[in-house]
Amino acid sequence: MTAVVHLRAGHVQPVWVGHPWIFAQAVARIDGAPQAGDEVTVLDPRGNFLGRGLYSPGSAIPVRLFTRQADVPIDDALFRTRIEQAAAWRRQLLGLPGAETTGFRLIHAEGDGLPGLVVDCYDDVLAVQFLTAGTKRRQATLLDALVAATGAKSVIEVSSARHQKIEGFEVNEGVVRGPAVGRLAFLERGFRWEVAPPGHPGGGGQKTGYYFDQRETRAMVEGLSGGRRVLDVYTYTGGFALAAARGGASDVVGVDSSALALESAAHAAAQSGLAERVRWIRGDARKAMAQLNDDGARFDLVVVDPPKLAVGARDVEEARGHYRKLNAHAARLVAPGGLLVTCSCSQAITGSDFLRAVATGARDAAREVMVLRLMGQPPDHPVPAAFPEGRYLKVILARLP
Repeated sequence: MTAVVHLRAGHVQPVWVGHPWIFAQAVARIDGAPQAGDEVTVLDPRGNFLGRGLYSPGSAIPVRLFTRQADVPIDDALFRTRIEQAAAWRRQLLGLPGAETTGFRLIHAEGDGLPGLVVDCYDDVLAVQFLTAGTKRRQATLLDALVAATGAKSVIEVSSARHQKIEGFEVNEGVVRGPAVGRLAFLERGFRWEVAPPGHPGGGGQKTGYYFDQRETRAMVEGLSGGRRVLDVYTYTGGFALAAARGGASDVVGVDSSALALESAAHAAAQSGLAERVRWIRGDARKAMAQLNDDGARFDLVVVDPPKLAVGARDVEEARGHYRKLNAHAARLVAPGGLLVTCSCSQAITGSDFLRAVATGARDAAREVMVLRLMGQPPDHPVPAAFPEGRYLKVILARLP
């Protein structure tokens, strides 16, 4: 019999509006003894049905909702339908995959009605992350549906150590369907990229291997780069640097601490005929920016896109300080009248937190920041309207007078 999770008074409104998570503090009691990954029913204090979800006993989010319809079970048919729908609307509305772009986010967890599942498409290879015991337990069904919906030749499972520890399951990174994979080759906006797959040397360091969520920001940078001197800090595989070079930048510098990332970036530059257009610097971001400032270097466009600096609420205060210092270094390098593109992918950092960190960092550098545009993740990373935690990516385009 399906266990029942009863909510406390005062915790119903967010769920009723559409928030897909049931937090531990919202749970009044549980009737039954659900195990990790079991389906549970969620009721309000008056016994009204709110939804069905999968249970995660060791998590601060013990239930993630999959359906709000009393007559819809969480079964194989639901998973197949959600995956088919996700692939279909990306093809129809976004043209993904298309002639210019074959790498994109196929399943974005809550945004596609599949909490605990993230899938990225690399041409004919899928990289899959199971983030909950519930989705991991249904791995075979989900993989069957993913291959059927996309025609993928291979599927790679990607680990997430933090989620595995909380949820209590193990992952061995690597191919779980189809033949072995050497490099993940795909197109983005006409650029040809190759990254090492998770589980291989040099692979799996960032999400499922690549930052698809910055595709639109890279396009914006390309359009702004004509004739400008451009600095790309935390370049990783060189996405912003190559976009700037193709956009006609007069000078492009890419900075990253990873030799493997810079090797991948240089390879991508060579494939695109841009090898002579970009200079690469290996080093810590802040130290490299400080040295460039000491050398008197100035840029017309500076891009700062660090990895996640705050994993949870306990990291927020320290992360604010890091963002402030990073943006102070960046502001010093922006020529008068130049542009700054600065980013945060930390879910725990709010948009207001990030704007304040950028503003205070700029003041530390005796500069002002005039915000021209605020951006987030692209539409293949959808978010329920009532789910602010899903809007993790913050991008600020600013002019520094």
